[in-house]
Amino acid sequence: MGGRNPFAASRKRAPAPGNPFAPAEAAGNKYGAKKTTCAAGHLHDSKAEARRCNELHLLQRGGAIVGLEQQPEFKFTVDGRPVMLDNGQQARLRADFAYVENGRKVVEDRKGVIVRDFPLRWALARTLWPEIDWRVV
Repeated sequence: MGGRNPFAASRKRAPAPGNPFAPAEAAGNKYGAKKTTCAAGHLHDSKAEARRCNELHLLQRGGAIVGLEQQPEFKFTVDGRPVMLDNGQQARLRADFAYVENGRKVVEDRKGVIVRDFPLRWALARTLWPEIDWRVV
């Protein structure tokens, strides 16, 4: 069985009126998130993420945090061996932000909707790097 539900709404928009041969446009994010640029010029996956980036830049300018990073990536390794996916890529977690607050590294992810394998990846990251303060905001 499996596959796509034939009764589900299409995620493609119809061609523009008057031109039935024009390619259909993508409908955008499944959950309604709109890519947004923050004040620092970074492109983010949602308005909420861009707002959080603005907040973090203000905190950094005020000296409350240092070393702000965008999209830090953590590749999973267990017992010295990389955790490999069926497609040949190493399993990883890409968070939204990382920074140092009060001498401790903080990694955070802004989530509107928690989907797919995020809880498993987040739990694995917290286990592999217990010295990091992991936050979902």
